[in-house]
Amino acid sequence: MVAAGARKGLTDFYAKEAKRLGYVARSAFKLLELSDRFGILRKGAHVLDLGCHPGAWTQVACRALGHPDEGGGVLGVDLRETELGTLRHVDRRARFAVADATTLCEKRLRALRGGDGDGDGDGDGDESIATRRRTRPFTVVLSDMAPSTTGAADVDAARSYELAEAAVRIALGERALDGGSLVVKLLEGPGGGKADLQAVCARAFDRVRWYRPRATRRDSSEVFLVARGRR
Repeated sequence: MVAAGARKGLTDFYAKEAKRLGYVARSAFKLLELSDRFGILRKGAHVLDLGCHPGAWTQVACRALGHPDEGGGVLGVDLRETELGTLRHVDRRARFAVADATTLCEKRLRALRGGDGDGDGDGDGDESIATRRRTRPFTVVLSDMAPSTTGAADVDAARSYELAEAAVRIALGERALDGGSLVVKLLEGPGGGKADLQAVCARAFDRVRWYRPRATRRDSSEVFLVARGRR
């Protein structure tokens, strides 16, 4: 009973803190801790946020960019509509697109990037600005994507691996992660592919490790792969 009460108290703490600080979900604290510990988000970064709904990670990423004049941008992608314009800590540098990350190709990703509001220029119709946005590499790729869970650990882990694999594929794409970082959520379980995911990233990044933020629920199987220094 004590352990259960402690877990509930921790959950309530992060939920209350999220509300107090204007974040739409407690998951914001996971990214805040990951970024603080590993130096993921920096001023002027160009961030791809996969599975961004309801927007908490986009809030954290946009806030980390610094003043709007310092540039940078965040592109949030999710299957569910996400109204970023109503969120605190989000400015013109953040935009949202409805897309399926598992089928997101390089051409489609470049098209989605064309309208990001990173403040490089003052005209929405400036073709050269749009071209730069489409071709500029991302410096950070984030994935908080999670499948609809079934309660069967092996099924949930396998579905989670498919999403994580899609995020890694995008991060290793031609235009993504010029020397940058990758954060990917994975649900652990039988046949989850954790070792395979780490092996793929170890061939492409200087530093790869797994980490479980304090804001993660104690009964959750999620863990985050953090890869830095894209080669």
